[in-house]
Amino acid sequence: MTSYLLPSIRHPFLRLLVFILILGGCQPRVEPVAPHLLKDSITTGYVLKRLKNRAGKISNLKSFTRTTFLGQKLKQTFRQTLLIQNNQSIRVDTYGVFGQAMGVFTYHKGRTVFFNPTNGRYYSGAEVESLMKKMLGIRLDFREHLRIFIGYVPRLEFLEVLDSRLNSDQTQYILRLTDIQRGGRVTIRFSAMTLLPLEMTRKLGERSIYSVKWQEYAKVEGYDFPHLVTLSFPEKQETIRVKYKNPVINHGLSPDTFQLLKPVSSLNSQ
Repeated sequence: MTSYLLPSIRHPFLRLLVFILILGGCQPRVEPVAPHLLKDSITTGYVLKRLKNRAGKISNLKSFTRTTFLGQKLKQTFRQTLLIQNNQSIRVDTYGVFGQAMGVFTYHKGRTVFFNPTNGRYYSGAEVESLMKKMLGIRLDFREHLRIFIGYVPRLEFLEVLDSRLNSDQTQYILRLTDIQRGGRVTIRFSAMTLLPLEMTRKLGERSIYSVKWQEYAKVEGYDFPHLVTLSFPEKQETIRVKYKNPVINHGLSPDTFQLLKPVSSLNSQ
């Protein structure tokens, strides 16, 4: 992966902070300064490596969420519980206004299953995609989009940097990359102070395939986690917005979390 040099952001208060750290003694405890802030320059490879290392620290996630689906003719908000493991499996339990179960969705080992408690039926494969579109007005490709919901850029291993720069007020690094396997362009904006990803867009030619915003970062188990994630599909005018509440990271999930549902082929239609 080609690396480009980026200037490091050196603010006057950081110099003072370093001075205080050096003096030590009776000075009040301060948070360690991020290493990149003490350098005259950093590389794009350094920025992307930090991003990759961040994602690797999350083995599983469980959280309450308030999820909003926006479409051309539809706006729905649901209370849900969300469970994710190893960027590969997800389970979503959806509840109604009065706490009644509305459905359970799982994506595990490349396979989707949905349980509808209203009629007691299980659905899998293409049926699930059709139901998602009908109920939520949106379709997701979990093989690609799942990573977005823990603050990770999808297909990072296939991205090669084309160029990079600071924005006009020097608060963000902007990296423009190409997908060497699939083609197209990806633009990522990082906070210049924290190197946390803030926005991402993926384009194919002039087409805007999807865009992402990661907002409201807060510490969870010592990890900077985005408590608001927005995934948009401009051409389809579809958006999914996930607001996390009390997320828990790396506390383990039951082995059968994503295997509770039987495939529809093993059941009689009812």
